[in-house]
Parts: sequence; structure tokens; C-alpha cells
Amino acid sequence: MAAEHIESFRECLDAVAKERRYLALTSAPPPDAVREFIRSAIMRRVPQFVALDGQRVIGWCDIFPHEKESFAHVGRLGMGMLRDFRGQGIGQRLAEKAIAQAKKIGLERIELDAYASNQPAIRLYGKLGFVVEGIKRKARKLDGAYDDVLVMVLLIS
Repeated sequence: MAAEHIESFRECLDAVAKERRYLALTSAPPPDAVREFIRSAIMRRVPQFVALDGQRVIGWCDIFPHEKESFAHVGRLGMGMLRDFRGQGIGQRLAEKAIAQAKKIGLERIELDAYASNQPAIRLYGKLGFVVEGIKRKARKLDGAYDDVLVMVLLIS
């Protein structure tokens, strides 16, 4: 991720969020908020990678380290991919790069939440070595439908 990707990243985030299936967000935050958030992450050297089609961001993966000292060894993975680019291995490559960078900066545990209905993502996380640590039953309710949330973790040695 670089500063020149921020606007396109926000558009990608917004498109995935508006699908109302994969992210907790249902739309992207305002442009100024995204710009500030990403610039801060770049300065802190947060592992964050984007996939590009030309200059257009088509997907991302990031791992944000926990900010509290006693949890500084823990990061939280987030990712998304535009619909037309899913199932091509791009997300896996992004996640592998982010995980490798997380290891380099000293993270030992990477956590994520996945909706139980998102089986492609759960399979991908399993390929990457994540395991289910717990299930939050009926944790999400959107448009009148409930979904369980799987808490998944990857321990890095």
C-alpha cells in the first residue's frame, strides 16, 4: 500500500462493503477518514498489501498490530477482493505477503473473524494455516438474517 493507492483502495473497500456479505462495514468511511487511517498505517509500517489491475486496487490484505503493550504480539487480519477477481489466487498471495511481513515485524499471533456463510474465505484461511478458535453464535444480524462469526487464529513460531 502506498499513498497513491488510497483513493482506489477506498473505492474497492466501498464496493466490497456494499455487497453486505463479507465485511462488518456496509459502506466505506468518508474519504478523509480513509486517507488519515491509511497514511497513519503506512507511517507505522503496518503490513498492508494491495493487488492492482493497472492503477486500480482490486483487493487488499492488511494485518494491524494490537496497540496495547500486552497484546503487541497480536495482529488482526482484514482483506477483501472485488467480485470479478475472486477465486484466482490473488487473495491467497496477498495474505501470504502480509503474513510474511507480520512475522518480520515480530507478530506471533494473527486473528480474524469470518462469517460462517463465507465458505470460500474459510477455506482460504485454512490453507494459510488458520484454525477455528471459537464461534460467536448469531453474532451478526443484517437485513434480518443472522450469521455466526468464526474466530480464527494463526500462531506464528
